Amino acid sequence: MWFCGYDYDNLDKLADLSPSLIDMLCEISFKKQSIISFTVPFKDGNSIFNRAFLLEEGKIVGKRDKIKLFPLIKEHEHISPGKGNFTFNTKVGKIGILICFELRFTEFVKELKDNRIDILLIPAQWGKARKEHLFILSRARAMELQCYVVVANVWGKHLGEEFAGYSGIYSPSGEILSLSEKGDTFLSADFDMREIEKARRYLPLYV
Repeated sequence: MWFCGYDYDNLDKLADLSPSLIDMLCEISFKKQSIISFTVPFKDGNSIFNRAFLLEEGKIVGKRDKIKLFPLIKEHEHISPGKGNFTFNTKVGKIGILICFELRFTEFVKELKDNRIDILLIPAQWGKARKEHLFILSRARAMELQCYVVVANVWGKHLGEEFAGYSGIYSPSGEILSLSEKGDTFLSADFDMREIEKARRYLPLYV
């Protein structure tokens, strides 16, 4: 929900903007020959979903709707739950996505492990009161899945809620490769498939 947050009063109008924004990001992805991922409110039939998109070099290569909606902000009253914890093949490896609250659910992690993902993306609007949960669970998922984990979380205040920050990138062994506790920032880290192979060979969780 990167461009609007949970502005329920205007959600219908905001969802109307999503297709043009997706087109814009596809153009950027093509020009930069890059992979971009984000979630937006997206209309599908009579429902609005919190839908994650995965773009690669200008093309949509993956879509995934948030399945577990966050009860504390009554997300279920405004957004429909998705179906399917999908994974996506890209030029850098297999990618899985868990949207915010879904980070807490081990059944999703098991599905991703069964699919042997290489990168887990976590777009989030995670509250500051639970910031330690985000930090600990993000590292734990990297160690469980023995894959790279990339967390992009909101910080500061929005619609009366204060958010945690703690965006970060974690290695397949759970090492902190890059971390920002607060502020708008650009995080980067080197991706090396050999690090995934090394972690899984050293501690064989996939046997």
